[in-house]
Amino acid sequence: MDAELNSQLPPKARKFLEETTMKSIFGIPDEALDAIMALAYQLYQVGRYSEVEVLCRGLIAADHKYWWSYSLYAATLRRLGKLEEAIDALDKGLVYEPNEPKLLFMRNEIREALAHLKANPVATGAGAPSTPNPQIAA
Repeated sequence: MDAELNSQLPPKARKFLEETTMKSIFGIPDEALDAIMALAYQLYQVGRYSEVEVLCRGLIAADHKYWWSYSLYAATLRRLGKLEEAIDALDKGLVYEPNEPKLLFMRNEIREALAHLKANPVATGAGAPSTPNPQIAA
């Protein structure tokens, strides 16, 4: 949620938005989100990252508490060269699953990539940095 908007909301409204998913408000069945997750992962595997980015944002909007969507979203952002945004996505996922090994591993890996890019700015090429482990979002 936007920090400025969050600060303007009464505590009860903030608590409701934090605890309640759009999935539950609109009665979206788990099977529907599972189908979107499967499609998003298939698109990720074939390199259609722009589409995956959109699907992941939708998945997170529907259920902001589920870590897997943040994982695929961060992996996608990394493939698109959006490393800072990937870290932000992982940090948001870790709010709900603070001990999720995949999120922790990805965050450390992307932080290392960011540190390397900052230490070696000449090494940045025209292409987006790739994920060393292509199964990272699996």
